[in-house]
Amino acid sequence: MGDLIFIGSLFCALISAYLLLLKRNAVHLFTNNILAIIFLAYSYCTIGYLLISSGWLIYFPNFYRTPAPVNFLIPPLAYLYVKSVLSNKDKWTWKDNLHFLPFIFFVINYIPLYTMSYEKKMEIVKLVINNYQFNYSGNDGFFSENIQLLRPVQSVVYIILQWRLLLKFKKDNKEDAFKEYTQATITWLKNFTVAVSFTILTFLIFVIGVIYSLYTKRNINDIVFYASIPVAISFFYLSSYLIINPNVLLGLPYVEISKTNKASIVMDTQKFNEEVGIIERYLIQEAPYFKQNYTISELSLELSIPLKSLSFILNNHFKKNFNDFINYYRVAYIVDRIKAGDLKNYTLYALASKAGFSNKTSFVNAFKKVHNCTPSQYLVENEAIN
Repeated sequence: MGDLIFIGSLFCALISAYLLLLKRNAVHLFTNNILAIIFLAYSYCTIGYLLISSGWLIYFPNFYRTPAPVNFLIPPLAYLYVKSVLSNKDKWTWKDNLHFLPFIFFVINYIPLYTMSYEKKMEIVKLVINNYQFNYSGNDGFFSENIQLLRPVQSVVYIILQWRLLLKFKKDNKEDAFKEYTQATITWLKNFTVAVSFTILTFLIFVIGVIYSLYTKRNINDIVFYASIPVAISFFYLSSYLIINPNVLLGLPYVEISKTNKASIVMDTQKFNEEVGIIERYLIQEAPYFKQNYTISELSLELSIPLKSLSFILNNHFKKNFNDFINYYRVAYIVDRIKAGDLKNYTLYALASKAGFSNKTSFVNAFKKVHNCTPSQYLVENEAIN
C-alpha cells in the first residue's frame, strides 16, 4: 500500500513536470521551469527509494547514491521559485548559483563510489537492500555518511527564508489591483511552502529516528518508510493543486517596487492597460489568427510582450485561455464573411480553413463555445443559407 502512494505521487509529479515543460501552447515561464525541476528532482529521488524498497536496485547498482546530491537541490530550488514569483524574476543571477554549492559538493564527495567497479557497487547494494541502515553507517565517499546530517540543516534554513519572503511580500503589498488573482497566487505559494515545511518536519523526525537506530542497532527500514510517506502525500497534493488551478502558474507579471516607497510593492496597471490595447489593435488590424496552429509564443514575439504578461492579460482581462481567445476572433471573422454573402462563393469549411482552423472538429467546437450552437444551426436560425 505504501509503495502505491509513492508510485501515485511519482506519476503526478512527472505529469506536472511534463505540463510545465513540454505541453504545447503551455506558458513555459522561467519560474515554471524551476518548479518543473523540483518535481523532476523529487521524482528521481523517489525512484531511488522505490528501487531500494523493492529490491530492484540489484538490477541497477549504478543508480545507487545518485539521488543523494539531488536531494540538496530541492530546498534551494523551492526558495528560488517563491522568490522568483514574488519578484517577477525571469532569469538567474550569478549569486543564485551559490545556492547549488552543496549539490556540487556532494557530487564531488561521491566520486569514489561513482567511479567504483560494477562488482564492488553490487556488493554495497546487496548490503543496503538487506538493511537500509547501511545507507547511513557506510562510507561511500570522501567523507563519512554523517555529512548527510547537513540535509536537515539546509532544509530548515531555506524554509525559514521561504516563509520570510511570503511574510515580507504580504507586508509590503499595498496595492488592490488584481487583488483576486494576486491572492490566488499567494495562496498557491503558501500551500507550496506549507507542503515543503511538512516534508521538512517529517524529515527531521526521520533523522532523529535514524540517529536513535544507529545507537541502538535497530533496523530502520520501517522508520524510512513511514517518514517518507508524508513527503509523497505532499507532492501528490501539490501536483493535484496545479492540475486543478493552472492559472496560478502565471505568477505576478505586473508587480514592481514602488518608486516613491521602496518598502512598498505595487502593480503597474498603466502598463497592463496599454498592453491590453496593443493586443486588441493587433488582432483587429493584422489578423494573425489566419495562420493555422498559431501559438501564444508567436503572438508574444510579434507584440514584444513577455509571455507571462500576455498570458496574464488573456486570463484576467479577456477571461480566456489562448486557444479560446484566438478562436473567438476566427469565429467572428467567419460570421462577418457569412453576413457579407461569402457562402455564395465558398463553403463554410473553406471559410473556416481561411480563418485559421486546421480541421472541421476544432471549428465546430470553437463555434459552439462562442454562439452556443453549431455552425449549421446558426445558419438556419439566421436564414444565412439563402
